[in-house]
Formats: sequence, C-alpha cells, structure tokens
Amino acid sequence: MTNFQTIQERAAYVRAHALSAPASRRTAAAAAAAKEEDCSFPPSPAAANRLPETDFQTLLTVYGQDGAEFSISPLGERRVKRALPRRGWFHRHEFVELLYVIEGSFDQILLGERRRFPAGTFVVTDQNCEHSDYIEAVDAAVLFLQIRAEYLDGLLYSYPQTDELHRFLLHALCQQKREQSFLELSYAPSGRACGGRDPQTSVLLEQLVNEDLLRLPGSEHVRRGLLIRLLQRLCTDYTSVRHRSSQEGNEKALLYELERYIRLHDADVTARGLEQIFHYHRNYFNLILQKYRGQTFKKYLQSVRLDHARQLLSETTLPIRQIALLVGYENTGYFYRLFRERFGVPPRDVRE
Repeated sequence: MTNFQTIQERAAYVRAHALSAPASRRTAAAAAAAKEEDCSFPPSPAAANRLPETDFQTLLTVYGQDGAEFSISPLGERRVKRALPRRGWFHRHEFVELLYVIEGSFDQILLGERRRFPAGTFVVTDQNCEHSDYIEAVDAAVLFLQIRAEYLDGLLYSYPQTDELHRFLLHALCQQKREQSFLELSYAPSGRACGGRDPQTSVLLEQLVNEDLLRLPGSEHVRRGLLIRLLQRLCTDYTSVRHRSSQEGNEKALLYELERYIRLHDADVTARGLEQIFHYHRNYFNLILQKYRGQTFKKYLQSVRLDHARQLLSETTLPIRQIALLVGYENTGYFYRLFRERFGVPPRDVRE
C-alpha cells in the first residue's frame, strides 16, 4: 500500500500508474481495471449513481485528455473511456455532495449555466440542486465527498452555527426544499488573496480518503473527526459565494435539455413530441427559444437541420437526397431552397 501525504500526491500516482501508463507498467489491479468499460465495482445502482452505501463515502476520479477516467472508492476501482467533450445527464442526489477540484479544472452545468471551477475550489451541492458534469479534453482530478443528510445534520452541531456554510447546509437539509442552490468556496486565509490550494486541507482530504478506503476497526470515528476538522476549516479559511435558483436559471436548464434533444432528434422532432417528453405546452418552447436564441421553435429546428446537413456534406460522401432525408426533409427541392437561403450556396458547392 503506497502512502501519500496529500490528495494531490494520490491523484498524481493514479494518473501515472492507472490512467495513462502503458499496461506493462500498471499494477495488477490497475491493469485488470484498464479494459475499456470494464469495472471491478460490484453490480450496484449506488456505484453508477455516486450514491454512498454508508453515511459517508469518498470517490476520487482522475480524467485524461483522451477521455479516459479512473475512479477509486470503497466499492473498488473503475476505468472507462468515452468520447469528448461529454456532458452527463442532469440529475439530483439523495445526499449532500462536497466536490473538491484537486488539479486542472472541472466544469458543471448548475442553475442553467455552465460553470468552471479551478483547482483548490470546493463546491457544495444540496439535495435539490439539479446539475450535470461537463467533461472536456483536459487533465483533471476531482474528489467527491458524499454525505448522508442525517449524518451531516449531526456533524453540523459540532461547531458554531453562525457561519455561511452552516446556514447553507441547514438550508439544504431542513428548509425550502423547492429552491435549488449551491455553494462555491475558495481558499482565502486572513491577509491573503482568494484562490489557490490550502496545504492543510490537502492533507486532511488525503487522510479522509485513506481512512475511507482502508475501513479499519474504528475508522468511522476517525472519519467523523476528520470531517469536523474539514468543515471547520472551510468555515474559517475559505470565502463562500452562494448561488441560488432563479427564473432565468430554471429556463436555461430547460433550454440546455431542449437544445440537446433537438440536436439528437432533428429529423423527426415535433412540438407535440416535445410536449410529451418535457411536459410543457408548445408555446412555452417558442417563448424560451425566442427569449434566448431569438428564434421560434420552427426556425430553430430549421437552423439545426441545415447545420447538420452542412456537416454531413463536408464529412461524408452520402448522396445529397439521402442527407436531406437524414435531417428531416423529404422534399429535396425544398431542402435545396432552404439551404441556399441559409448559406448562400447550393449543397453541391459545399461538397465541392
């Protein structure tokens, strides 16, 4: 078992020996987990949904520029490789999540906006905050601390109840469950500018991960003490910004999902079909698209289809009539007219 002083050291070791090293240099456990889409986690919905099976659980994930991800938790090790950029599904948790960016940067879509969090940043997401991870071709490492609401409730009474973090967490657990919110924390010790890493926090996080992975007798008491120390440190040496839900944020969250669905189903999507999927009246889709994209649903769909057609003309050798059908136009003459109006040239000129 390799010993690490900080969470950065552990992440660097994983990157060198499990994520990107040649198979001949990996440890036996890492090599076994390195097969694409292979997973040594026991089959469990909790593993797929980042759901802790105990009151508290850690999950360390290291991301590579080629789309490889290597994750370590008490459930085991897992390596997958996916195409980039990749945006996960919008979801909520049944627990409060503390996310810490160990290295690089990490993007999430929160309250309808894509936000980038640099190394050294904590993000505290409550149970009701719908969000989605956005993974790009960057080297990054993130530690997820997953805490059951009841367990966290007990920890909150271990230190004074007057700081912003305490108020936020109480809110997440007890009050106004319909409001979405998250807290962003940056290292800002007295007399120094905000930002960067806190060495003591890096050591605390490594101790938490080590205790959580080993799970030796009495480790639950050690983890509890380390968590109390971590929360206290966040309250004293970090500055916090609380982001709350708003009408605009909710609209933008719907807009992301709406645009994604239209792009994936441009050939056959209809306003009536969107009503059945998203449970809003078609007039609301027009309102959202007009407000943020300056187009009605009909015009927006037409733009998506024509952009898709132009891409297929440039990247494939498919016949133009087949491309017209693939993007939703059975009338080739009508497709030609719309294409020329949009791009100023007929489809064959793009191909040539």
